[in-house]
Amino acid sequence: MPLTTSFYKSAIRRGVYRHYKDKLYAVMGTVKHSETEETLVLYAPMGQQAGEAQLWVRPLSMFTETVDTAKGHVPRFAFVDDFSGACAVEASEKASEKTPENTEA
Repeated sequence: MPLTTSFYKSAIRRGVYRHYKDKLYAVMGTVKHSETEETLVLYAPMGQQAGEAQLWVRPLSMFTETVDTAKGHVPRFAFVDDFSGACAVEASEKASEKTPENTEA
């Protein structure tokens, strides 16, 4: 049985998603709850350190819903790119974190 997520059926597109609070997440696909068979999204925050990294699950309905913000209704998670562009997206995010307005004196 392969460990690559592309082997398994998914109810959501795999790739990089941006949370409405602006953090990037890698979505591996969907999984089923063993008791209820509810579809859950399996994902992880990007930029985690080896040995400290964690995987998260969230109900598909919650993952794909819209939330109310000061900007109006926005998706909780918005698709950014497939995994082929993930390194470029993550590098861009890290570069924006190092801009003068984001650093303390």
